[in-house]
Amino acid sequence: MKIIGFSSGAVGKQSNVDRMVQAIMEKSGHEYEFVKLNDLSYNACKSCVELCAGPQLCQLEDDLLPYYPKVKEADAVVLGAAVHMATINAAMTAFISRLWGFRHVTIPIKNKPFVLAISGGGKQHRAKDAFRAHLMPYQVNILDVVSYSSTIMPCYRCGRHQECKIGGAYRVWGERTCTLEVTPEFFRQWEDHPETVAKVEAAGNLIAECQNT
Repeated sequence: MKIIGFSSGAVGKQSNVDRMVQAIMEKSGHEYEFVKLNDLSYNACKSCVELCAGPQLCQLEDDLLPYYPKVKEADAVVLGAAVHMATINAAMTAFISRLWGFRHVTIPIKNKPFVLAISGGGKQHRAKDAFRAHLMPYQVNILDVVSYSSTIMPCYRCGRHQECKIGGAYRVWGERTCTLEVTPEFFRQWEDHPETVAKVEAAGNLIAECQNT
């Protein structure tokens, strides 16, 4: 059984999203490949249907080109997205848009097991719904959606939170933001949250069980 996972976690580090995707695949006990989307250069779907309709596979020549055949061949897929503006980030929506290459005459990835993971600073329910909605045209079998509310605001890294009244930090802390000192304790990890750990393990087990169905 082969699994492939894609994360649109923040560039330049091992984010919560990255590690959730990796852990879910590892917990499955099967061979897997991890791909960090923000290390790649690629575009969203360009509607060049005359190219992808025949092979039923995206033909855009960028860094994603080698991975859509792997999605087709994989026994299961794990997708992880960071939450921006209460929905999944643009890097993930662009990746999903390229699945359109599969949606001609038949759908080669129909019923393929997918597990979704999301993490962000605020509430997750809208992002969960958006994630499912983006994948609905491809009729994949979404086994589970694992979410983690990290409460980590991008403002904690930007360096200007003490002078900003439009960001997430001000929404949470109000006027305290103007004197707020950001310490390592602000950067929570899903591994320290027992409920999320249990959900990640359960999602990995769901993938493992697919081999026996």
